[in-house]
Amino acid sequence: RDDCAIGRAAVQRRFLALWFPLLPTDRLLRDPRCARQDDGPLVLIDRQRGAMRLTACDAGALSLGLSPGMALADARARVPELVAAAADPVADAAWLERIADACDRFTPLVEAEPPDGLVLDMTGCLHLFDGEPGLILAVEAMLQRWASRWRLALAATPEGARALARFQSAPATSEAAALRRLPVAALEASAEAERGLRRAGLKTLGDLADRPAAPLAARFG
Repeated sequence: RDDCAIGRAAVQRRFLALWFPLLPTDRLLRDPRCARQDDGPLVLIDRQRGAMRLTACDAGALSLGLSPGMALADARARVPELVAAAADPVADAAWLERIADACDRFTPLVEAEPPDGLVLDMTGCLHLFDGEPGLILAVEAMLQRWASRWRLALAATPEGARALARFQSAPATSEAAALRRLPVAALEASAEAERGLRRAGLKTLGDLADRPAAPLAARFG
């Protein structure tokens, strides 16, 4: 879409982030090359900490109380009809790249954020879809082919779009307000840094934004 490059520097920057929380199981469920013999709840497994453990669950498995990290033996005890397949991060990465290729119809600037996300630079392209609502409708129609569940968000920066797609729990009156309401987990900092922020009473990005940056950086990195 060469039209997207016209006036790119002269318009407001807009980025669309896509997050696929069930990507590993969606790959098996949506790829016609991955034939399934059983229709039970699906999990992917790998050996971790001396046992076979769940690395991903489809929507059905999640609804039954299963979650990544659970031992396969415990999961089968809860859900005898469980279907387990070997985890394949390489195949998952290839599936994400295929989705990225499909997104080329929206913008020439598509960046994969492994293991389960994409960011599209939509700057200068939104008029091709009659604005943001039209773009979202077009993207969601395309994603029906690739995923069973996704979340998306638009923002002025790729980091803001990513954080909103992954951590926003309720709509807000503005992008700035939405970002301020995000939990500190949206920083995707280390677990130690996140615990420290919470112990200091800093629970949202708004809490952080209201504090001087230098002391926070010195304490938490």
